[in-house]
Order: sequence, then structure tokens, then C-alpha cells
Amino acid sequence: MCRFVTATLPATAPIAALDAIARAHGRQLRPLASPSVQQHLVAGESYFLTTLGECDCGGPLGRGRSSQTTDWDEKARRLALKGWSPTKVARALGQKREHADADAEAEARRVDEAMATWVAFIKDVLQSGHVRELGLLLHQYRGPLDEDVSVRERRPVKVTPALPEVLRDLDEDVL
Repeated sequence: MCRFVTATLPATAPIAALDAIARAHGRQLRPLASPSVQQHLVAGESYFLTTLGECDCGGPLGRGRSSQTTDWDEKARRLALKGWSPTKVARALGQKREHADADAEAEARRVDEAMATWVAFIKDVLQSGHVRELGLLLHQYRGPLDEDVSVRERRPVKVTPALPEVLRDLDEDVL
């Protein structure tokens, strides 16, 4: 299973010029055939793969919908059941928390940088003067990129300072 971000653009858009913008941001605009998605497009829209690498797993879009939390009390209970002393448990979990916090900070920086790249890509495409709209679709694929995708709805989004938060909370299968 892999997550991919795909895009829609007007069929009349100069794809070569927009693809150059996409590539400057580590993306691409490669035509993609997906009958199930194309039935949800309005007349005059084309569908594209934006992923330049293997997939978009770990990318920043839609990350706000999932969160991992560590149950430190449960970890402490398990260590105590193994016969660890309260001091040893506290020391071990303190070290684990420090590492987890450092890892979380590094991940947050990586996500923020990746989000900034997405925002810059979107703004550059829309400010290029070539198009007025760019649609994005996030989907977790279980098979090939032409598998059936049920687009649940089309949701217009304006480019405002809140765009990073909107992208972070992006719902899967919403264009």
C-alpha cells in the first residue's frame, strides 16, 4: 500500500510549462489514466500524477488526520511487571522520552520543510498565469494507480496563509 498525490488541471493548460514548475519543486505532472477518477472530473479537466519518486508515503499532506501517542504509563507498568525498580523505570523512560522528543522535533522540521515545498509549488502554479485552479487528490493505493478510487467530494480551497493547515488536514479521496 502506497499513498500518492495526484492532480487535476484544465485540459488546455500548458503542461510542459507547468511540469517544469512542478519539477522545480520535486514534483511532476505526468498524465495519468484512471477511469474511476476521471468520471469525477468536470469537462475540460485532465488528471496527472505528481509523484516524482516511488510514492508519497510519509509526505506532509493529510498528516493532521493521524497521530501517534506513546502510553508512557503502560510502558512503565510493563517494566515494573518485569521486576524493574521504580528508579530504573523512571531513568529508562526518561531516556526514551528524550529520544522520542528529539525524533519528533526532527520529524516536525522535515514535515514543515516538505509542506513549504508543497505550498510553494501550488502558489507557483497558480501565480504562473497559466491556470486559475489546481486540484489535488490524496489516495492510499492498494494496487496499481488505475485502481478504483471513490472520490467522495470536490472541496474548493483558497490559497490563504492557512493553506499549510488545510493541506495538513487534507482528507483522502477528496478532490
